[in-house]
Amino acid sequence: MGMPKATKRKKPRAVSLKIRKNLLQDPDWSGADEWPGREYHLKRQKATDYYYQNYKSSDLLDFAYTWMLANDYSKQEVKAVKAAKSQAISSVTGYYCRMLTMGCPDSHEAWNKYWESLPGTAGTPQPISTFIKTRIGNAIAEGMDFVKEAEEKEQAELKALNNTRKPTIQELLHRAALSMTEEVEDFLDTWTTSDYDLAIAKDFDPIGMFRKAGVKTAHARIIRKYYEASVAEFEELNTPVKKAQLDKLNERDKDLVEQLHEGYSHLSVPQKKSLLAVYRKITDACDISEAEGKANRKVRKVRIKSPEDLVKKLKFKQSDAEYGLGSIMPADIIYARMLVVFNTRNRKLGVYYAKNVDPMGLQREGSGLSVKGTTIIGYDEEKSLQRTIRKPTEVLPVIKKATRSKAIKLIETLKTTETKLNGRINGETILIATFNK
Repeated sequence: MGMPKATKRKKPRAVSLKIRKNLLQDPDWSGADEWPGREYHLKRQKATDYYYQNYKSSDLLDFAYTWMLANDYSKQEVKAVKAAKSQAISSVTGYYCRMLTMGCPDSHEAWNKYWESLPGTAGTPQPISTFIKTRIGNAIAEGMDFVKEAEEKEQAELKALNNTRKPTIQELLHRAALSMTEEVEDFLDTWTTSDYDLAIAKDFDPIGMFRKAGVKTAHARIIRKYYEASVAEFEELNTPVKKAQLDKLNERDKDLVEQLHEGYSHLSVPQKKSLLAVYRKITDACDISEAEGKANRKVRKVRIKSPEDLVKKLKFKQSDAEYGLGSIMPADIIYARMLVVFNTRNRKLGVYYAKNVDPMGLQREGSGLSVKGTTIIGYDEEKSLQRTIRKPTEVLPVIKKATRSKAIKLIETLKTTETKLNGRINGETILIATFNK
């Protein structure tokens, strides 16, 4: 991740800059072009001592990698320099890169003359960048073979892994999401090498980058999680800590707070605020991408099942010899206005009334009765009732042939106790009749 590296805090893809407590400030090169040759000579010597005393070799090499990215070297070339086995690039190259980055003149005429006047010297001094580019060029030439070898090995291992195990959908989604941050990461790398230029930060447009990359809702969730830790850290960095608050913390937490603020002490207040704003832009862009994905999501068309499909799991009694009854086709229940059923075991006559009635009988969706599994649905729970019949052989044949209104009148003449229906149909239930008008 293209961001500064705080002391003892690891961040992905960060520029390594180890800040120690005894470190004050890089040498100041303001007005160096006008310095006499001897003064410039002494300043360079002091700068050399300064970097050797305050930085590890690994830190100095990181300065070289940062300088390369800022001077049109590719990421592949940086990889090659890192992979070089010999000391083709050294600590000297690293602090020279840092000196140029901090404003040291690449070439100094007065110093050139002063150098030539010193006893035991020979030749004309070359620009600092000439030395740097030579060492980097040698390292690239040496390291490129190692990079290619490593990439070929990685591809072979990946191929072997793919042959043994296919990645899960979640793994593929995660890979795809992180690959979509490439343009954002390129911006962060460039911005880091520009000393967090505030004008550049204002033009940063992560939502446009995400749209271009085709970020969807699922990708946005993964990407946001990737950057949330940075947002939290920079929020803490931009929150002043009072001494009273610090005193309440235990030693471990107090040390973490101090490390955080010390690690970014080389940044100005506007730069710290800009860091937070940039990373908030990224997480906000994730929120926007997620919202846009939900808004543009295609509504899945629900396949309308046929009446035959709806009733295929319905359990009922097809016929009963004792009462001389046979059930109607169960598909007739769908869209019906009224259903009459009879339980042959307990002699209960039940009437289901549809909750929503289509007066035109056009079988509109949501109207009439329906079936879910082995249960009648869409009926009026208050109106739908059942009664015990004392003489089924006399009542049922009449209902089977009657109109809806006559059937209702006949049922209402029954004097037995009413009970509510629960919608369940079982193997003892005869489907007597349905009415649609």
